[in-house]
Amino acid sequence: PFLPLMTSIMMTMFSSIAGVSLRQAQQHHQIVRRQLLLQKRWQQSSARELLIDRSDHKITTLTLNRPKANAMGKVLMEQLSAAIQELEGCTETRCVILTSSSSRVFSAGADLKERAGMSLEEAEQTVTGLRNTLQRFSSLAMPTISVVEGVAVGGGLELAMAADLIVASRGSTFGLPETSLGIIPGAGGTQRLARLIGPARALELIATAQRFTAEEAYAYGILQHLVQPGMGDEKAVEIALQIAKNAPIAVRAAKEALKRGMEQVSIDDALDMERECYARTLPTKDRLEGLAAFREGRAPHYTGQ
Repeated sequence: PFLPLMTSIMMTMFSSIAGVSLRQAQQHHQIVRRQLLLQKRWQQSSARELLIDRSDHKITTLTLNRPKANAMGKVLMEQLSAAIQELEGCTETRCVILTSSSSRVFSAGADLKERAGMSLEEAEQTVTGLRNTLQRFSSLAMPTISVVEGVAVGGGLELAMAADLIVASRGSTFGLPETSLGIIPGAGGTQRLARLIGPARALELIATAQRFTAEEAYAYGILQHLVQPGMGDEKAVEIALQIAKNAPIAVRAAKEALKRGMEQVSIDDALDMERECYARTLPTKDRLEGLAAFREGRAPHYTGQ
């Protein structure tokens, strides 16, 4: 009893001295407490490639935790799919935050080393599974927020765009480089990017395979919030707390109405079309050349075959 009392007294004194409301002080305390809990959980659960935090039962945080680049390999995607399945039947969670345990990378996309050893059938099954998983994440009833600190390219950017909101820090890097590897974005990237920024700009970014900055992503309309480095999680929690205090049935209904109203052509039909387009790249020599060049650390030589 003593510690909660002291915390309450300290927050009251802080709000009086700093000239902020008690509610703002309480919200700041919630954010700091949540960050400390997340740090402790990361340290204790480093073996898992996806960490799940429900310390606040109204907010679920999913943390990509695969060493080095959070490459989207089989294990990570299986764990993400399982987490989504739990959330699909969850009525308590009012907002989901998707973030990374690394301050340098959100996700570098597909695990190309793993992909290089696959047959055409296995590669197609893998991409189909990834596409379906991201669509299930996008279709969750509650609002979702991606937090990007560092690199988000290829499948990593596709994953970030599957969320309803994206918070990113200055200095982060984005891109869909698939055409430089002889394929196209196959997990919803062509459709979600076009819906966010229009088909012309989306085609330019995909066809040139260029990387772009967080500032450019914000100007294009890909990001909803641009923050200073290291502040992404705090901003996401701030938004999530604001969402969580509102009527959950109304919030879910608002999300459904917005999504259904914006999709003159359903994204499921659009994803089927994207799958057909992606399938045309799988049997090409250029796809194999892209994987070989990546593995050997050299520039690819494409022949259009």
